[in-house]
Amino acid sequence: MKANQKNISIINKDCKLEGNLDFKGYLIVAGSIDGIVNAETIITEEDSHIKAKVKAAFLTIAGSFEGEIKVVETLTLLKTSTVNACIQCGNLIIEDGCTFNGKIIGLV
Repeated sequence: MKANQKNISIINKDCKLEGNLDFKGYLIVAGSIDGIVNAETIITEEDSHIKAKVKAAFLTIAGSFEGEIKVVETLTLLKTSTVNACIQCGNLIIEDGCTFNGKIIGLV
């Protein structure tokens, strides 16, 4: 694999993962996750369900999320997302229509 290529991991719509999960590169979630997740970039689809403590450089949420989020760079909450979380992030983008309940603090 070339140095500039990234790994891509996909959790399909009918998949459910539980536990401590560590991904390199990109993670695309269409299914469900329950646990602790570490990845460089995470993108969730509209019908995804995540109940987790997540740490990433970039995170985009389009589905439902419950838990804790720590994003070093940019967290994006799309209009289709429902988020109930304690968020710590560098940059935050919230689209009109997103449902959010929780607390937001900046990175120190």
